[in-house]
Amino acid sequence: MAADIIDLKDRMKNTADKKTVAEKVQDLKEAYALISPLTNLPYVECEQENFFDQVLLYETKEDAEAAAKVYDEKGIRVLVRDLKTLELELPVKPEEPDGEKRKVFLNQVRQHLGILPFMGVNAVCYKAADAPAELIELENVLPEDFQKKVAANALYQPNLQLTGVYLMQEARKGKDAVDRKVLHDLDEEFSSNLVKAKVFMPVLPPKGKEKDPQLNLKECQIPYLKHQNGDLFFPVFTDIWEFQKYAQGKGALRSIQIPFTQLEKFEGKQAKAYMLNPMGFSIPLTKEMIPKLMKKFGLEGDQK
Repeated sequence: MAADIIDLKDRMKNTADKKTVAEKVQDLKEAYALISPLTNLPYVECEQENFFDQVLLYETKEDAEAAAKVYDEKGIRVLVRDLKTLELELPVKPEEPDGEKRKVFLNQVRQHLGILPFMGVNAVCYKAADAPAELIELENVLPEDFQKKVAANALYQPNLQLTGVYLMQEARKGKDAVDRKVLHDLDEEFSSNLVKAKVFMPVLPPKGKEKDPQLNLKECQIPYLKHQNGDLFFPVFTDIWEFQKYAQGKGALRSIQIPFTQLEKFEGKQAKAYMLNPMGFSIPLTKEMIPKLMKKFGLEGDQK
């Protein structure tokens, strides 16, 4: 019985400690994150005890840089990104950009944490100065039910994002660092998710119809991406978050959501391939790959 009481006290202490760490993470005004240049997104790894999908966050730049060096020695490329609180001046009336201004503060730490549910991440490994790293479940640092709302919204596909991130982090490692079996398994999981998913396709409505509730796709233009070597790619997106990153500053660009199995109907004749999430993990999909994937996963009849 005494041992049970001691164990209970330890668990209560651990819960209290984690609550304190979670509150500290919520109040951070600046921190340092590890970013994967292989996906243009936060570096994600699977925590080995409870298999949480976690990102890494540090209170000090020294700790973040030391961690990045360790990953580099393992053949894993990561960059350290400074997250700060920025003071901005915005117009009081958006329609009067040169009019009266108001000060607003952009907390990049909160912004960084806020994108994680869209990626399927559910934990943060936080390293405070002069303290061991602590794993904090994301639900303890974000607004209540935020993750559930994202997961339940058809405009987002966190699991597809997450499996794509893991796939590209492995595939783009140094040649000697890639685990071929792991890569194969990740490719199978991502491909299975992809063929069952819906993807977003960008379209440019005709002039004067930019805000029409329904669009005639035959009247719309389809934008292309041009690679530095001159090749054209047809951009598609896993979710509305990825589309919005691409569409920023592109005026009247809109999106339509279609099943992956119908993507071939919108084949861009000039494009060499499709490019999934060009602002994120940038996975090229050749036109030949799509029917092969559908056949492999038994979906070749789902193109109605």
